[in-house]
Amino acid sequence: MTGLSASPYTDPPYAELAVTTNFSFLRAGSHPEEMVTEAKALGLQGIGVADRNSLAGAVRAHAAAKEVELRLAVGARLVFRDGTPDILAYPRDRAAYASLTRLLTLGNRRAPKGECHLDFADFLAHAEGIQAIVAPALEPGAAPDAALRACLAAIRRRCGQAWLAARFVFDVEDRRRLRLLGACAAETRARLIAPTEPLCHAPERRALLDVLACIR
Repeated sequence: MTGLSASPYTDPPYAELAVTTNFSFLRAGSHPEEMVTEAKALGLQGIGVADRNSLAGAVRAHAAAKEVELRLAVGARLVFRDGTPDILAYPRDRAAYASLTRLLTLGNRRAPKGECHLDFADFLAHAEGIQAIVAPALEPGAAPDAALRACLAAIRRRCGQAWLAARFVFDVEDRRRLRLLGACAAETRARLIAPTEPLCHAPERRALLDVLACIR
């Protein structure tokens, strides 16, 4: 699924915590304010904007969320060079936000312009006060491995809690994948969370996403 979508359930209310905006270069097809406005129109309780190794979309998202009175969580999607699954990092307070910005600065300084080189050890060193959602990209037929379990265990020890993202890909593996992720969460005492990871606010942007993917 590429666009924001409303939950078919009214209880409990749903908040999308894995929103990617066009501030993730060549990855998404909508502005932060478009994502916020559409989320409000769909009746979502809130959204979390987490761009790829960046906080760049936060200002526009904040302004739009304030205008439409929608709850907003600001974070970053941390993408690692050492094979660690992506982590959606949301700071709990100002100190944690400062720590997250220092982490991103570290990754940017050690990389060529336009890139960000981070390792899992870097995250753990800056993880105080961070709420972390691990978002593994499992290939068809693949199962959660020891590395994912070790990642969740390390985050739980460092942060006090870890979340594991489980989303529908809408292929024949969905039921199996969700069952395995649920078992992995139970084994590691992580909490399972259900994002849709939207890349645009409306299906009409799908053609744009295809163009961006080709350029990328």
